[in-house]
Amino acid sequence: MGAWARVENAACARRLSAMADVLEKRLSEDGSADRDQWCLDNWHAVAAEIAAHHGVSLGVASHQLLIAMALRERLTRVDEMFHTGRISFRLVSAIVSRTALITDPHARAKVDIELAAAIAGWGVLSQASVEQNIDDLVERHDPYAVRRTEAQVRGRHVDRTSDGGGTATIEAVLLEHDAAAVDARLEAMARAVCDADPRTLDQRRADALGAFGHGAERLSCQCGSDDCDVAGVQPNAVVVNVIGEEKSLTDDTPVILDGENPDKSTKPLREMTLAEAAAVPPPNGPAHTPPAVMIGGGVIPAPLLAAKIAAGATIRFIIHPGDAPPEPRYRASTALARFVRCRDMTCRFPGCSKPADICDLDHTIAYPVGPTCASNLKCLCREHHLLKTFWAGRHGWQDRQLPDGTVIWTDPHGQIHTTRPGSYSLFPKLCEPTAPVVLSAAQRAAAEHPTGCGLTVPRRKHTRAQDKARRIIEERRLNAQRDETRLSRTSVTECDRPPPF
Repeated sequence: MGAWARVENAACARRLSAMADVLEKRLSEDGSADRDQWCLDNWHAVAAEIAAHHGVSLGVASHQLLIAMALRERLTRVDEMFHTGRISFRLVSAIVSRTALITDPHARAKVDIELAAAIAGWGVLSQASVEQNIDDLVERHDPYAVRRTEAQVRGRHVDRTSDGGGTATIEAVLLEHDAAAVDARLEAMARAVCDADPRTLDQRRADALGAFGHGAERLSCQCGSDDCDVAGVQPNAVVVNVIGEEKSLTDDTPVILDGENPDKSTKPLREMTLAEAAAVPPPNGPAHTPPAVMIGGGVIPAPLLAAKIAAGATIRFIIHPGDAPPEPRYRASTALARFVRCRDMTCRFPGCSKPADICDLDHTIAYPVGPTCASNLKCLCREHHLLKTFWAGRHGWQDRQLPDGTVIWTDPHGQIHTTRPGSYSLFPKLCEPTAPVVLSAAQRAAAEHPTGCGLTVPRRKHTRAQDKARRIIEERRLNAQRDETRLSRTSVTECDRPPPF
């Protein structure tokens, strides 16, 4: 196992090195300096290639490319250790992050050498201990380069991850006083319902966060009593797109929604004999109706959809275009746009999972040569839409769309990546072929050799390197201010007092 772990580490090092090679090759091309100020710059273009080959998001690919270039440019000795397989990607990632503020080349070289000599024995340490050891070494050579907690308040974020079963996990990093305020608000809302509410306190707190997101001031009680003051509280309207078959809304399968143990009729297994346990029907069986899917979320069982969503939802039917002719305009109609978004469900670029309801509708063959029809429309997030538009051509990204919505991508290296619509397995009826795109010989030639449509690439005010340098300067300035404040608070009289101080 240890041998294979070292093989895995060494292979990871070579993979990151290949990423750095691709970026350096891109930066050596003619005109690359001008592309550094494109909104989708050289870095983004290479990260998109990495994401397609690895099947990951653009953010994950960009982070790995960041580590690859840090090893190539400023941590060469650590990179050599990584290539031997003696250290892991987790350790390398921590080193890259904790040494990012060192600006002096001599201090950086000393830290690199000392880390390479010490890190071989750090594999058994916890993440916190590893970071502490790195910080101690960095502080000896450059005190202002230590990543301080005070300088990390800009790392505040809120992330939502679908759990795949109708629920989602929200992870947030807030300022301390804001976190206390949110916690107190949820507690107050959860305890404002009557005692007959069947939910546990944790369930009420979770539902209170949902009500808070809908803009409600109070949590609706689920006691079922007509006399309850908070039983009928309704949240403000927020758009949440859910795809489901019509019969899912009338599913009558019983579902347990709330409470610690609502089903009082079921005896615990420990009280049953073997014969009784064998006679109990299995808890899972064939579904009465197919589940629903929230765009940008996970699968919602049909009973939960019917019980929780359908009662107050606005229902709009998805119309399959079939053999309908193309629409005579650039912008797709509401019905066609709804069909394309529900068919695709996510951005159609390889490895991207951004929800379709926040994506652009892209003409695979550019309009007006390419028609506005389902076979020529797909969802692309803004980043990948820019990539497809301005990094395309014979030596760039190329895409071809089939009548069933399948998109075949060819990257700048000639590799093929095929993406199917997100509804392909759950709602196959949405992927039934639509009218194919029919082009004349002249139109086909125009599509293969576009003359341009007058679009100009959006440009950023500063290059990525300038932004990075500015962030490093700002964080080092905060560290310097922190040390000056700490020293100014230490008075001379306190230091001169005799024992016991």
